[in-house]
Amino acid sequence: MKTYRELYFKGTSQQLRKFTKQIGNFVIGDWRQVECTEQLRDYISFDYIGSAVDNARVFIDVEQHIETGQLRVDNIVPLEKNQLSIDEYNAVLIQFYNDIIKPYKENGADVDISQPTDDIFNPLSVISETALKKLEQFCYCANKSTGSSHPCDEERWFDFICQTVDDGMEFSCDDLAKFLKDETYWGEKPKDFIGVVGKFAWNEEHAHKLASEYEALCNILHYYKKTRGI
Repeated sequence: MKTYRELYFKGTSQQLRKFTKQIGNFVIGDWRQVECTEQLRDYISFDYIGSAVDNARVFIDVEQHIETGQLRVDNIVPLEKNQLSIDEYNAVLIQFYNDIIKPYKENGADVDISQPTDDIFNPLSVISETALKKLEQFCYCANKSTGSSHPCDEERWFDFICQTVDDGMEFSCDDLAKFLKDETYWGEKPKDFIGVVGKFAWNEEHAHKLASEYEALCNILHYYKKTRGI
């Protein structure tokens, strides 16, 4: 499934503050650095006003993340429409990277600047390989008309959930629902196949039901571990 690209900047808080002060020197062409106001005091932001991609504003939240040693592009919002598609969002981020960040990086940056991440979702960026294998086993064996209600399916489902909690690597509810529906990853159900078990994606209803169930059960497990000192 398609996903939003990410762009990260890593370093000490001192290096990152230096980056936020210097990056404005590389704003050229169709880009403008947005003036810092009371509303935007925690951000550095840049407007693209050219014609290569959608006109949009790129935000980097400085104050909330700088002490963690990692900044990232937190959001990109359109200037002339209500919403950007995933592809439009990613096109603006690539334009921002190529026009401003890459020249800064090549000029001897102190901070570690990543390449923009891929636009195809990789589940291993969210959960461990062990957890993914358990999710695959559940999905391939489960009755896709009943979700996790069958005792055998429930056991495999719970095993996957416990694994992600133990790993400290968990899906968000939204990402899991989208992933479970992803026919590119799980496969499309053949039109002449009347069965309910096999290698094909979950439908909308069951994907969202499972994702909500996952989120609730993770929260319960976290509460249990916290209150029991586990």
